[in-house]
Amino acid sequence: MRKDGSVQIKPEVAQVLKDRVAVVTGAGGDPSIGRSVALRLAEEGAKVAIVDIDAAGAEATVAEIVAGGGEALACPCNILDVPAITAAVEAMVAKWGRRVDILVNSAAWYKGMGGFRSFDEWTEAEWDKMMAVNVKGSWNMAKAVVPIMKERKYGKIVNVASDCFLIGVPGFIHYISSKGAVMGLTRGLARELGEFGIRVNTLAPGYTMTEESLVQCESRPGWADVMKDQQALGERNQQPEDLAGPVLFLASPDSDFVTAHTLVVNGGVVCY
Repeated sequence: MRKDGSVQIKPEVAQVLKDRVAVVTGAGGDPSIGRSVALRLAEEGAKVAIVDIDAAGAEATVAEIVAGGGEALACPCNILDVPAITAAVEAMVAKWGRRVDILVNSAAWYKGMGGFRSFDEWTEAEWDKMMAVNVKGSWNMAKAVVPIMKERKYGKIVNVASDCFLIGVPGFIHYISSKGAVMGLTRGLARELGEFGIRVNTLAPGYTMTEESLVQCESRPGWADVMKDQQALGERNQQPEDLAGPVLFLASPDSDFVTAHTLVVNGGVVCY
């Protein structure tokens, strides 16, 4: 991806993911980790299915990829709606054949979550929604694509967690707990699916300037600097594009002997 954010599909000879099929959830936000990952995978030759509850956002990401010379498919879908997920997978198969090589579970409940609160001030409904979207949604997506991966005896699953679980940041206990559960999901899946050639890893980003984080920073003057100053690499805040390369590594053949791993990308806020 160019510095201006546009897509630049590489020549086929240089594409490490040529003809592979990737599914990226939560890739309709702008800016978002999912969108940046989807654009980068497309640049490397992957055909990318954009799964997002925001239909317009999914279409916008697809339009960027297609405009850059890549292939993409918008799959508007709530990752808690199993019939909708099934329909999305059927649409991918109809377009690209029965093949899914990569799943990136980036969708999460974060936007509009609200500020920091004591652990006992969050409601049961908020707890349940957080666990459903952030954990069950990733489980649902894995169940939908793993049978196809098993047929080819190869696959890469990247679940997006957060370094907040490693730090223990106070104030949003349900979010931290859900991201810890994502790491547990990764490790369990990696052990179960290794015999089928499926690698499962976790990406743990730091505080990233996504659409919602920018809203938070606007409402809390100085917050961006507070987060930046916690980094060992403190010259700037972390951007969604900073996660695209690490996900590409986990999705590519370069990481074929890496599984059950948590890759922390946060500018050195926490050592793990």
